[in-house]
Amino acid sequence: MTSASEPGVEAASSAPTKRNQILDAATRVFLQHGFEGTSMDRVAAESGAARRTLYNQFDGKEALFEAMTARIWASFPVFDITRDEESLRDPKVGLTRLGRAVSDFWIPAEAVAFLRMVIAEGPRFPGLTKTFFEKGKAPAMDAVATYLDALSKRKLVKIKNAKLAARQFLGLIDEPLLWVRVLGVEETYSRQERELIVENAVEMFLGFYLVKQ
Repeated sequence: MTSASEPGVEAASSAPTKRNQILDAATRVFLQHGFEGTSMDRVAAESGAARRTLYNQFDGKEALFEAMTARIWASFPVFDITRDEESLRDPKVGLTRLGRAVSDFWIPAEAVAFLRMVIAEGPRFPGLTKTFFEKGKAPAMDAVATYLDALSKRKLVKIKNAKLAARQFLGLIDEPLLWVRVLGVEETYSRQERELIVENAVEMFLGFYLVKQ
């Protein structure tokens, strides 16, 4: 995270900066100790924030996890891509941009570790899974489905079930790049290899759904 460096800005941005410091620390603690093993005291110690400061920002561990989840998904630029006019005019351009965004989103080991934590602890803490979906996964999936529906209305693709098609497209990328890592297989791909996976996903998807001119 970047912090303000100009004297006139620093005071005004001290609260957001402290919040980001706490969320940075919370991310480290959650990933190291899991949801059950994380406590507000541990986060306070890791962030260097007073316990009172922590509770002024977040009223409990669940609120802290919710804010952390929202921040993680905020780095996924799906909403900008799906509303871009060039992406709406050309399905190949839009889907390629989406595919690259998905590929890049899951590169950091922390992103995969976060998903593992949600899967592992979700059965004991249902709110964990609910937060993960409501604050990120569901809005992102809905944005892709809305984009595909917009393409269908423009008669560029022929899609009857946009939500299913969105899952199919994302699955073409997540399967080779994400899920093997979630299961613990430490596979790595070069930029060129990731580009090829995205390119193949777009070709396969449009090969089925594209309206032939």
